[in-house]
This record gives sequence, C-alpha cells and structure tokens, in this order.
Amino acid sequence: MNIAFISNDIEKAKEELLSKYSNIVIFEDNELKLPLVREIKEEAYKTTNSEKIILIKTINLRIESQNALLKLLEETPDKIRFFILTTSKYALLDTIRSRVEIKNILFETPKIEINTNIDRLTTKDIYEILKNDMSKNELKTYIQELFKKIKNPNQRTLNNFELAIKLVDLNSDKQALLSLLLLSIRNNNGNL
Repeated sequence: MNIAFISNDIEKAKEELLSKYSNIVIFEDNELKLPLVREIKEEAYKTTNSEKIILIKTINLRIESQNALLKLLEETPDKIRFFILTTSKYALLDTIRSRVEIKNILFETPKIEINTNIDRLTTKDIYEILKNDMSKNELKTYIQELFKKIKNPNQRTLNNFELAIKLVDLNSDKQALLSLLLLSIRNNNGNL
C-alpha cells in the first residue's frame, strides 16, 4: 500500500521512517518538479528481488508533477511502495489522496510564550523579536500563538497569517517574513 505521511517536521519524520523501514530510496526537494518525477519513474521500474520503498519528501507538489506521478500510484510496479512525505494533505491532489493511505507523523511543538503587548507593538518590540533565532517549527508555533492574541481578526489578517504559515513551509526568509507580519499588525493597530 502506498502511503502519504503528513508531518509538522518532515526532516524528523524522514529520520523516523528511515529507522523503521529498510531498502528506502529517497527523492527529496522543496518542490516536486517533472525532472524529479522522471527520476522516480526510472527508479520504480528498475528490477528488484526484494521490496523497495521510494520515499518522496517535498513541501510543494506541482500539479503537473502529481499528475505525472499518478500513473505510478495507480499501477505500482511489483515490489515497489511509494511513501510521500509532506506537510499538508491538502498539498496533494484529490486523485493522489484517493490512491494512498494518509498517515500523520506529528511531533510535539515547542511551547512559545508571547510576552509582547501586540496592541501596542512598537518598532523596538519588533526589533527585539527579530533578534531571536527560531527554527522553522518554532516560527510556525510563534505565528500561531501570535494569531491567538489578535482580537477580532479581519479577513485580511486571516489571509496574512495563512500566507505566513505557507511561506514558512516554503523556507522563506524567516526574519523578512516575521518582520512583515509584525509590521502589518502594528500598522493595523495604528501604532508607530
């Protein structure tokens, strides 16, 4: 059975899968593009005497790449299993989701407490926040905790936070992303 693993930390999830399963061939990139799918197909059709798992670790799955991968999932060669490792099941097309079992590999996220008064956010506050070095997961958690502090968020604010989480997943510059988000909060509050 082919499986799509959804994880809040795909690097840790990859390590867990490598420790649990043997004979894994890994294909990884931030974005699944057609040349990588061609390499995956070549690997899938190589003959093997034992079961082989092809692990596709990616964050952004292009539609054309998923469509190219679809035939392999529909008619998986003998002794081949596909594992797709990504951050959201919604990154997968419905046609892909219908052909794989979906499993979650979730890790406890770090607790982050926001002590800054976001109703009175200053440039100095933003500077102090940006000095903190955060991992990708810590940044996502920070953004989620920050959102909880927003009183009566409007649609634009919701869209900004949703976009921020997506950009974190796409490995955007953390400080640029966080500074834009914090400045938009400050500007919405009317603070200077």
